[in-house]
Amino acid sequence: MIYAVAMSGGVDSSIAALLLKEQGHHVIGFTMYHFNDRTFPFQQGTLSKAVEDAQNVAKSLGIEHYTIDLQKEFNDIVINDFINQYKKGLTPNPCTLCNPTIKWGAFLNKISDIMCEKYNSSDYIIATGHYAKKAMIGQKSAIFRPSDIKKDQTYMLWQLSQKQVEQSLFPLTDFTKEQIRAMAHKANLPVAQSKDSQDICFIDKDYHTFLNNYISAKEGNIILPDGTIIGKHNGLIYYTIGQRKGLVPWTKPLYVMKIDSKANTLIVTDDPTMLESKTFKIHQINLIREDLPLHATNLRVKVRYHSPDEEVQSLHFQDDILTVELKKPVSAISPGQSAVFYRDDELVGGGVILPFD
Repeated sequence: MIYAVAMSGGVDSSIAALLLKEQGHHVIGFTMYHFNDRTFPFQQGTLSKAVEDAQNVAKSLGIEHYTIDLQKEFNDIVINDFINQYKKGLTPNPCTLCNPTIKWGAFLNKISDIMCEKYNSSDYIIATGHYAKKAMIGQKSAIFRPSDIKKDQTYMLWQLSQKQVEQSLFPLTDFTKEQIRAMAHKANLPVAQSKDSQDICFIDKDYHTFLNNYISAKEGNIILPDGTIIGKHNGLIYYTIGQRKGLVPWTKPLYVMKIDSKANTLIVTDDPTMLESKTFKIHQINLIREDLPLHATNLRVKVRYHSPDEEVQSLHFQDDILTVELKKPVSAISPGQSAVFYRDDELVGGGVILPFD
């Protein structure tokens, strides 16, 4: 069996390759070049450095390495979606889209081509540096949270298909970040001191600057829930649900309550309880191991990457939309974000949060 390691140039994927090599496997490194980091507004220089670092690690480990150009696919799928979602007043998760379509999609397709051409084989396992755990439940593959819960990256994997999970391996599942760093130092890997990657890899300074190159920010009204106009905003792309900064002077702190892209209007409130909700709707539902309809027993949900788990009270399906009722209200649930379900430590799946009525 050949292990194709997705090497990002960071310490985590480098140690994934090291561990597999030490276990005696045939390991080949693959790195994707998915945006032009020499042109504004993309993150400058970082991707080229990451590719170079991955090449150096592969050389240090004595394994073969290939760089795969995925600029067109990444732009057509991830970048365009990111821009279009903000045009609609939504707050997208580009990483959750990139994983199934690019990293486990176009990237694996190109890897398969290389494997057939160079090694006359399409039989391989894709290994990554994600902090996640894979296990079998019956005849199906499942994803669980890793030992180092502080580095849990399962939220970003909710859109993976059963077939994609079956073909995957997460070698770091039982290690902490501190242990990974120690291994890298012991092996004298050139990336032992590399910084952790940021959430959105392609953005240079901030997402406002990035979006300004694709979306014309237009001034519009800031209104209260009753329709009273209290000021002007500089463009909806500068705001997210629950935001306090960048609003007009008021007698109390103001919060962004809703973004109305059709009316180019920002609805705000000085009552933080109006941001709370016990119910929301999701679509584009994907379940990794279970079948629809999903049941609410012992089910929890994260409504954003860094939020705590919330207990699910009930679920209601209608057509392709799932209404989620929580046991307790949650503040600032943002349309466009991913709602990701867990049962105990198992990643069940998720969906994309729809705008509120």
